Amino acid sequence: MKKYNIKTTDVELLKKWYYLMTLGRALDEKAPAYLLQSLGWSFHAPYAGHDGIQLAIGQVFTKGEDFLFPYYRDMLTALSAGMTAEELILNGISKATDPGSGGRHMSNHFAKPEWHIENISSATGTHDLHAAGVARAMVYYDHKGVVITSHGESASSEGFVYEAVNGASLERLPVIFVWQDNGYGISVPKKDQTAARKVADNFSGFKNLKIIHCNGKDVFDSMNAMTEAREYALLNRNPVIVHANCVRIGSHSNSDKDTLYRDENELAYVKEADPLLKFRRMLLRYKRLTEEDLKEIEEKAKKDLAAANRKALTAPDPDPKSIFNYVLPEPYEPEKYKDGTHRETEGEKKFFVTAINETLKAEFRHNPNTFIWGQDVANRDKGGVFNVTKGMQQEFGEARVFSAPIAEDYIVGTANGMSRFDPKIRVVIEGAEFADYFWPAVEQYVECTHEYWRSNGQFVPNVTLRLASGGYIGGGLYHSQNLEGAL
Repeated sequence: MKKYNIKTTDVELLKKWYYLMTLGRALDEKAPAYLLQSLGWSFHAPYAGHDGIQLAIGQVFTKGEDFLFPYYRDMLTALSAGMTAEELILNGISKATDPGSGGRHMSNHFAKPEWHIENISSATGTHDLHAAGVARAMVYYDHKGVVITSHGESASSEGFVYEAVNGASLERLPVIFVWQDNGYGISVPKKDQTAARKVADNFSGFKNLKIIHCNGKDVFDSMNAMTEAREYALLNRNPVIVHANCVRIGSHSNSDKDTLYRDENELAYVKEADPLLKFRRMLLRYKRLTEEDLKEIEEKAKKDLAAANRKALTAPDPDPKSIFNYVLPEPYEPEKYKDGTHRETEGEKKFFVTAINETLKAEFRHNPNTFIWGQDVANRDKGGVFNVTKGMQQEFGEARVFSAPIAEDYIVGTANGMSRFDPKIRVVIEGAEFADYFWPAVEQYVECTHEYWRSNGQFVPNVTLRLASGGYIGGGLYHSQNLEGAL
């Protein structure tokens, strides 16, 4: 594995990194001005203090091979991965030409789906499940690439993050979970999130999982950690957690006032730990670049940001009438029984469960890119509690028909993710053996429902969710409830 350090890294690469870091920081500092001028950027989460790890994520991301799920603080990550300053501003001020959502999504949520820099929601950490689903598809289709998913350390307290790590470890999926640890979840200190000082250590007992700790403030340590993580995930088809120690120089966001919970000593410390200034000092100390070189780069970044700003401000705003576009995909139009009716005398009478089973088998034969998983879906000769999948694993194999962990969020979230890999993929999921048990997956169900609108029609999960509900067996609570109204 190539190791990066200040003495041996190519000078042109050092210039590129310094340019990206300088341009990113300039935009990070400019973002609040758009709100002051009533131009947009109503939500801004400054990344300053995360510079090393975010530069590294973007540099390691390989367009055409990898998928990247950045979170709302990942401005430099997106810039380093190849997005332009103009594209980032288009998101910030909600322009119609924003490549991620056409101005629909919340500001500071950067995406470029055509490059597989994915559009994610504001519910931080939920995208870990989508990342695992994409990685499952990579393994099945023998695709050379990894999935990188990123968020803060506090999001790792979420149950669905545990489900994602557990599932990726179980299935041996090439996912890199990057946790940017700045010590706070908004104003909640890390000590109130977890007993472990480094949250990744909570996962140290997981089989097939590699954990790498790095200094997220340091460019070279971060580059080495991310390079090692990608090479390991590719070679071993195993997940990796990269735990990056950072600082948060500013507030959590523009709606947060960190002086209410941080004292002067802490605020002075985080400013002294500024990764950009540290990198600048190193370049001078080791005589890799001169003061004139650095000022030239800084001037170029300043001019490029001004040009990007001018172009973004003249971009068109979304048409208010378009708000009703991409609310729901076009409905399926049947070729037979187009009027929605048929005569009972047509065809052979069958039990409902038999009809479902035969329909699934017919579709699996028709489309080899169809999959089904869920709770108690297939184990030897058992085809689930209702025999819906009877005989399917034997005919179509364990890679297409399999039982998932009893983790409803994981079942639904990975379906969302797997269908992102290729639009030809179709997924059927048994969300729970009985509909009553589906409640833990509701947040991922909701995620699925607004993907189409939020991405401006660029993505909709190709997922059919099957739940058994009703009073047939007279099971009372948790075996006979009807959820249709709530869903």
